[in-house]
Amino acid sequence: MKKWIFCLALLWLVGCSAGSGAAGDAFVSEILKVYPELKNHKYTTAEVKRVVDGDTFETKNGEKVRLIGVNTPETVKPNSPVEKFGKEASDFTKKQLTGKTVYMFKDTGDTDKYGRLLRYVFLQGETTMFNEVLVREGYANTMSVPPNVMFQDKFVKLEREARSGKKGLWGATP
Repeated sequence: MKKWIFCLALLWLVGCSAGSGAAGDAFVSEILKVYPELKNHKYTTAEVKRVVDGDTFETKNGEKVRLIGVNTPETVKPNSPVEKFGKEASDFTKKQLTGKTVYMFKDTGDTDKYGRLLRYVFLQGETTMFNEVLVREGYANTMSVPPNVMFQDKFVKLEREARSGKKGLWGATP
């Protein structure tokens, strides 16, 4: 009997760790309506402690997270100047994410060669993926690194639209 109770308790704990309760589950359902491709992909939630640059941040529990499929101009590359539109991209991400709760979905791979989590990110209450927002608004270009290419075609299309609309880094003067 004790084994049975232990197994049930363990299953309950595992189930709870994937999301953040009923409100989180309802929000995830809304995300999945817009992005059904994420249906069988694990997600976690976290609060953003600080933004490193436009495509990388750190959570309150110390995890470093790199946004999948996008690349913003560099601001913290050693021995290199800040790239064109890097400060603007970094400032945009800081304003949007710092102190906020985010939902982070995995693709195929889990981490990059620097040990950062690779994730598609959603701000709590926003059903548009933040990775997508960066590309659509011209703060990032696409960067596809297999096997994490689930939204590659979508990001390429959004980048073309941002370029033709001269948004963000595509309209910035040198």
